[in-house]
Amino acid sequence: MSILIAIATAHNSTRDIAQRIATRLATHTTGPIDVIDAADVPPDSIPQYSAVILGSAVHARSWLSPARRFLHTQRAVLSDRPVWAFSVGVPDTEAHGKVEQEMLGNYVRKELPGLEGHVLFTGRVEREHIAWPVRLIFKWFPKIWKFGDFIKWDEVDAWADGVGGSLNKGA
Repeated sequence: MSILIAIATAHNSTRDIAQRIATRLATHTTGPIDVIDAADVPPDSIPQYSAVILGSAVHARSWLSPARRFLHTQRAVLSDRPVWAFSVGVPDTEAHGKVEQEMLGNYVRKELPGLEGHVLFTGRVEREHIAWPVRLIFKWFPKIWKFGDFIKWDEVDAWADGVGGSLNKGA
């Protein structure tokens, strides 16, 4: 079984998470698992994959444009195979995270009604990745907005194991 993990990343949190998912999936399935930037996936290569995972960083409560474009232009071929999606963001509260996860999942389901599942993972926020005016928000609201690595690898592993289990059942 071959799996495509197509991603859009701004500062590599999404790529790091995608690589971890690929590593976990390799324990559940045989065959190639390719992590490729969504903008670089040749459209004619998608039919060779048995399953697809889409991932994108979230900026301003939206997927990055390469992921949105990939989802929109490839929806016909994607609808013929199992597809999961993940988003990577840093919501300011757990409640906002739940709302964002639902909103982004609904966005993907509009294009792919058969979506197997969607999850929002927390990522990293580094000072050098934020424009100086936005850094002021971090300075003014230090209890809400923080810099750092917030990836919860155990959650990534559990989700990837769930996907792997689903793929094994369907195989």
